[in-house]
Amino acid sequence: MRKTTFLITTVAIASALAFAVKAYAESIVVPDAFKTVQQAVDNAKPLDTVIVKAGQYDENVVITKPITLMAAEGAASPVISAADRNKPVIKITETSCVYVSGITVTGSADAGVLLSNAHNSTLRNITATKNLSGIVLSRASNNTVIDSVAEFNEIYGIYLEYSNANRVENNTASNNSDNGFFISGSDGNVITGNNANLNTWNGMTIWSSDNNVITHNMTLRNTFGIVESDSKGNDLSDNTTLPNFYIIYPILLVYIGIIFYLAEKNIARLIYSKATI
Repeated sequence: MRKTTFLITTVAIASALAFAVKAYAESIVVPDAFKTVQQAVDNAKPLDTVIVKAGQYDENVVITKPITLMAAEGAASPVISAADRNKPVIKITETSCVYVSGITVTGSADAGVLLSNAHNSTLRNITATKNLSGIVLSRASNNTVIDSVAEFNEIYGIYLEYSNANRVENNTASNNSDNGFFISGSDGNVITGNNANLNTWNGMTIWSSDNNVITHNMTLRNTFGIVESDSKGNDLSDNTTLPNFYIIYPILLVYIGIIFYLAEKNIARLIYSKATI
């Protein structure tokens, strides 16, 4: 009887706490309540949601508490462009349980979105374009990057540095001027179902990173598909790779064949003309 009473009391307390947390959390709309995203973030309490309407916002946003930052309408409709090019467009640092969704980030000579010492957070439906690097995880663990696009960045599309146990799934990192994905000093990550196409160098580089699961990714038309160096224990299986070399090589063979055919034809004609004199 005492055990039953204790269980009922515990459930009642947990339900009351959950209701209190739900009631405590609020939604803040930009630009209705605040003109800038940073003002809304600064005034948000933990667990609040900052909703950003479609439009152009020139600023650098720093998040240091567990909040949600999301688009009011379709994915990528709010565009945040770096006011200070030397800083990330969105920096999530020294916190956990942040959720960012549906935002386009551009114009940074650092990163579109940077997770620095941030954990248990989610980036979803992010479009990171025309930055130094698109999405960067630095000393960040147990995060999820999903359904996002990192393209036309100056170095990397998605970059993990000393970041462990993250999940990077169903993203596209294409048309970047260096690598689509660069995994450096990062262990125990799951990188699956991603596309990395038409990057200047490699689709994916795994550098000094161990025990990662890298499966079901597609890397097409890069200089090389997936490159692994100074790493061990990685599962690289069921990936589709097709470097540019294998696209160019058959075309090159065709041209060489045509050249040889024309040369042989001209030589035969020359020999035939001499034989008939």
